[in-house]
Amino acid sequence: MSNLKTYLAEKYMSGPRADAILSRTAPMKKKKRRAKDTPDTQHGGTMIRDEDAAWGEIVQEDDADDLKEAVVEKDRSFKKRKVAGAASEPSWITVQEGIKEESPPPDEQPMVVTGGLVNAQQLKKILPQNNVKAATDSLTAEEIARAQETVYRDASGKKIDTKAARAEAARMKRLREEKEAQKMEWGKGVVQKEEAEKKRKELERQRGMAFARHADDKDLNEDLKAKELWNDPAAAFLTKKKSKGPRRPEYNGPPPPPNRFGIKPGYRWDGVDRGNGFEKKLFQTQNARKRRGAESYQWSVEDM
Repeated sequence: MSNLKTYLAEKYMSGPRADAILSRTAPMKKKKRRAKDTPDTQHGGTMIRDEDAAWGEIVQEDDADDLKEAVVEKDRSFKKRKVAGAASEPSWITVQEGIKEESPPPDEQPMVVTGGLVNAQQLKKILPQNNVKAATDSLTAEEIARAQETVYRDASGKKIDTKAARAEAARMKRLREEKEAQKMEWGKGVVQKEEAEKKRKELERQRGMAFARHADDKDLNEDLKAKELWNDPAAAFLTKKKSKGPRRPEYNGPPPPPNRFGIKPGYRWDGVDRGNGFEKKLFQTQNARKRRGAESYQWSVEDM
């Protein structure tokens, strides 16, 4: 039994009681014998003591002595040590101030729900989103509209001003339309512009004309004469010759040096001969041959 108590005290117990049990089972220290245990030598006789018979009594006395020495405290909670003269002041020393945690916003605070079964009405009272009406009653219409406005962000998370974005989009659209209009204007040729201008002027002129047109109308007769018909017998001597289609531009500058193929220079030529002089030598050789032939002929017929 004592071994079991020792094992439990050593492994699972702590405090004065465990110390008392462990000290009891520890090797016995030599103790001074008491006066009653000392042999009485006054009578000059010798007394023999039976140790086997009194073993139980000795153990009980030792246990009682150990238990008397052990003091068991009823209140085992932690208590500060009392210092004289500093009863009212705290004895703690601040080594490093802790970091103060900021309280979370109201919408991120933890929600406490009572345990057990909760019906729908109790849950509605507990949930914070159902108490929004009381909070929104104190807000103005501008604050409510600002809170309900959609927040747009770019790829980096930065807020986008919708008004400035709309103005920028309108400006870019206007510039794009202007560029398209300029491109359409630049894509037209000179003839198309002249025809459009003539058509506009004709419409302006016809705005002030009468609706009915008679046979003696000069403009009508001119328009009819200008038409070309394939079976008109007077078309050969009444109509004016018109150049059909566009003509290629030609060179109109100083006369270019001749070449053996008779090719004319392009209309963009600046008059500078960039050849290697072969054409010039060729023509000089041909001219010299012709000149010698003519001189030999004249020399042969000189005496006739």
